[in-house]
Amino acid sequence: MVTREKLIERQGVLAKFSEFALRNNDLQEVLEEACRLVGEALGTDLAKVLEIQPGGESVLVRAGCGWRPGIVGETTLEMHDKSSETYAIKLAKPVVTPDISAETRFVLPPFLAEHGVKALVNVPIFVSRDESPYGLLQVDSVSPRDFGKEDIEFLRIYAGVLGPVIDRLHKRRDLGVALDENKRLLVELQHRIKNNIGMITSLVQVRARSAKSEEARAELELVGNRIETLRLAHEHVYAEGNSMLSLRSYAHKIVEHLIELHGDQAGAIQFTVHIDDIKLSPDRAVPLGLIINEFATNSLKYAFGPAGGTISLRIERLDDKRIQVVIADDGCGIPTATATAAKGSGTGMKLIGALARQLQGDTTWASVKGTELKLVFPDPAKRGHA
Repeated sequence: MVTREKLIERQGVLAKFSEFALRNNDLQEVLEEACRLVGEALGTDLAKVLEIQPGGESVLVRAGCGWRPGIVGETTLEMHDKSSETYAIKLAKPVVTPDISAETRFVLPPFLAEHGVKALVNVPIFVSRDESPYGLLQVDSVSPRDFGKEDIEFLRIYAGVLGPVIDRLHKRRDLGVALDENKRLLVELQHRIKNNIGMITSLVQVRARSAKSEEARAELELVGNRIETLRLAHEHVYAEGNSMLSLRSYAHKIVEHLIELHGDQAGAIQFTVHIDDIKLSPDRAVPLGLIINEFATNSLKYAFGPAGGTISLRIERLDDKRIQVVIADDGCGIPTATATAAKGSGTGMKLIGALARQLQGDTTWASVKGTELKLVFPDPAKRGHA
């Protein structure tokens, strides 16, 4: 007969294990603690958790306390007809062997006798609503013991708590594996997209070099330049290994590409860049990158004379949950004549306006000492999504 004090102690053990399991996401640590606490509650020196292996023909001593090295994590037991483990799983309830020396139903593994085990109880552990068996909680006594009704009821409750914990940790592990695989596939996809865009850029460049008219060549180069901006975005996603782009790094790459592309003009033109530490998802970073590319390309082509000048880019977070982009040059300013606008500024401004709308942003143009574009759009990080 279990005393009232002992019952209260066992309730404390259940509470202690539940709290531990809620705080811990390491299955091995949870199982080891489960064995330690159940042994403490029943006053036995030995306990173990047996995990059914794939195929269901054996169980592994997955965790335990009180066993010599070489047992836990290494010893497997066959699930044959004379196995107490097999019998308990089929019966779906605890099975007690009060005295191993008098046991005739089962063939017990030799390592039990080697550890002085005289009695044991097998308690099945089920992990899901369809009652799929995970394995067994096995409590071993070094003296003959007829585990009583209170002992068995406690162990059933204990295994009932342990099963959902194991199920949760298995699902957490599976979700982690799935997440890692999805990340790998995303990186692979970004790599392929980057390569495909690079191939398209090369084809456009080849076509531009073979174009017969200067106007066609200029248009193709402009298209190729825009495609390259897309490629740089995917290159950054691939290199950084996540779905967010660093604007600072991305914008610098765009500027470096423009300097390389417009080497003749860029030699006399300086770029000044200041960008806060801001990260955006590709669906926001790409339109912004195209805006930077479009403005800077038009400035390089049309804004400056032989003396050159400066193109500046500043991107910063505002206090009111917005991001502000200011791109400016100190060139000749926004052209007003229709003939001059036909060189590209009109088309570029329309494209910039369309891209700004993708960002849900507002644009302001100014032409005092050159040309300035101010773009303000919502900061995704301050709105709870990117």
